[in-house]
Amino acid sequence: MSRPPTVKQLLVLADRAERGPLSAAEASRLREGIAALETSRRSKAGRIHAALDRQQQAEEEIAAVRRFMARARHRGARVVQMWALERILDGTADDEQEAA
Repeated sequence: MSRPPTVKQLLVLADRAERGPLSAAEASRLREGIAALETSRRSKAGRIHAALDRQQQAEEEIAAVRRFMARARHRGARVVQMWALERILDGTADDEQEAA
């Protein structure tokens, strides 16, 4: 299987189409290039969506830790147990106050 056409090659095919009908091979090459561009676009969109999901999860975890730490400071705690933080981050604490 050959590589999909480059953008430059697609533009040449578009110019060629302006001058007259494309041959079957040219039309096939144009379709192949369009499909490759769409596949690339979808792949990038999927990666962006996954990265945004991970970012949102990280922001939620940071906010939970900050709330926990603020409550601990308010109570005068000088030490925070790692198990309490782990329970908040893995979602096993019923709420953040339980871990505090």
